[in-house]
Amino acid sequence: MIGQTIEIHNGKEFISVELQPEMVGHRFGEFAPTRSKVSHGSAGVGATRSSRFVPLK
Repeated sequence: MIGQTIEIHNGKEFISVELQPEMVGHRFGEFAPTRSKVSHGSAGVGATRSSRFVPLK
């Protein structure tokens, strides 16, 4: 099966993966990440205890 392209379902969509010799011995799920990176915005006024000392205009 080395060299073939397969599609792995990650719970939301199918990910196309081409099988390489280095992938032998691993499970298919390792090549289809199920969680995406989350980037939160900066904290607003009142979000932290130190924001009490920030003067408001």
